[in-house]
Amino acid sequence: MPELNIDGKTSLYAITGKYTGFSPIPGLFNTIVSFMGYNSVMMPFDTNRYDVQMVLDALQILNCKGVYIDTPHRCDLDGLLATQTEEARISGAVNIIRADDRGYNGNNTEVKAFQKAFPKITGETLTGKKIFLIGSGGIARAIAVACAYELCEKVTFINRTQIKSRELCERINKRFGNIAFAADLNEPETIHNFYNADIIINATSAGMFPDIDNHSLPENYNFLPHHLVLDTVYNPPQTRLMRLAGTKCHRVLN
Repeated sequence: MPELNIDGKTSLYAITGKYTGFSPIPGLFNTIVSFMGYNSVMMPFDTNRYDVQMVLDALQILNCKGVYIDTPHRCDLDGLLATQTEEARISGAVNIIRADDRGYNGNNTEVKAFQKAFPKITGETLTGKKIFLIGSGGIARAIAVACAYELCEKVTFINRTQIKSRELCERINKRFGNIAFAADLNEPETIHNFYNADIIINATSAGMFPDIDNHSLPENYNFLPHHLVLDTVYNPPQTRLMRLAGTKCHRVLN
């Protein structure tokens, strides 16, 4: 296996967030660039002591070429950006920053990633589908915008903080028409939308290590055989939500 060769010409990239110790991204990045022969390295910089703006300013001084934005900062960068792509602007979330003379330039690569990955993983299309999406943070925003780009029929959001869901719906509906709805778990219409959904997606951290016994739905929400269930939690590979869904549904994926 090739090794990283760090010298005076090595380009620095970074990942920053509060939980960088759990992230596989630096290892993946460094393995890939070593195989490809790029003179680059990614280092983790957590934000537990300093806020994200201070960390980004320090990285710019170090001539850092780009930064992967990890939890919980993806939705907190609007005021810091000189430019942003349409995906980042509509979703209100940024996961990649490139620094140049203009300042910080934001992108959300997870939108296109979900568009490309979904049909490969599931063998299906998002077009015309009814989506029930749990969460309204960075990952949820990217998935919602990806579904909208792929012409889904409807996206129903549930989230602990409804103001975030409503704000996200406004962003999506302004660009794609009236397809996104913020819902309360206890409303009859929300339960109706859950049972009639084609695809149910958990885009929260519920069930992630070490809190592996948690999941994001009330006990009175029961999966049906026609549901396709996706969980964005990557550790553990099979969450409690997936196990519950697996007793009723034919298709459960992470």
